[in-house]
Amino acid sequence: MNKMITLGGLFAAVALSGCGGSGDDAAPPPAKPPATVVSGAEGLWTGQTPDAIALSVQGVVLENGETWNIVSAVDGTVVGFSQGNIQASAPDAITGTGRYLNVVDQAHLTDRKIESVSYFGRYAVRDSIQVTASNGWKYAGNYGVRYEQPAAVSELLGTYVGTGIGNQVSAPLISLSVTTGGLVSTTSYPGCSVRGTLVPRASGRNVFDLPMTFDGTTCPVANGSVVNHVVLYNNTSRSILIMGQSVSKEQTYIYTGLKS
Repeated sequence: MNKMITLGGLFAAVALSGCGGSGDDAAPPPAKPPATVVSGAEGLWTGQTPDAIALSVQGVVLENGETWNIVSAVDGTVVGFSQGNIQASAPDAITGTGRYLNVVDQAHLTDRKIESVSYFGRYAVRDSIQVTASNGWKYAGNYGVRYEQPAAVSELLGTYVGTGIGNQVSAPLISLSVTTGGLVSTTSYPGCSVRGTLVPRASGRNVFDLPMTFDGTTCPVANGSVVNHVVLYNNTSRSILIMGQSVSKEQTYIYTGLKS
């Protein structure tokens, strides 16, 4: 498993970008806006590794080339996180570098690892992507048109229950609230004050910025840390994905949850 999930830096996808649901009464997928809306490998991408383990890679390539991703097992458990940057080396080709961090539970802290990874691949704008990492493993994904919808903080208001991952250590049943004005907080870490404010990215894409401050010795990251996140939301599944790291990259925090 550890060898397979070292896809770090691979930009890919967000199952969050899927429409969800099926059947005759399912709403049709939203129509694609004009192709000039995005360029290069920018966007939400959803896919899997082509192997028996079939890990899903979920994330986003931002307009500035940053990549933010999570890697999940078949049962939805997050097993890894990566952040990196890509460069378009040709109209349909990309190269990039990233940093992959595995995820463990409280009983396996010594198993935490960080790996630097490079990758190359090909893509079709707003359609598909195929990537090979420096360790030889591959990933294929599809574009999510939700990336092009307007970002509205009002859609995210509510309470979520899910998994928080601080510095690669997973904790279940974490409750997180988004209130008027995009204020984000949680009371699931006793003795730790967590606060931040959601702001739509200036790019106009369906992605939010979220700097979060953690104060307290019981926090999932170091006391006083400011972790800068990107946030993705699916208004069909009512799911949220928060991925971030500090400027120094020494502190990381991820949250995946469903609106209750």
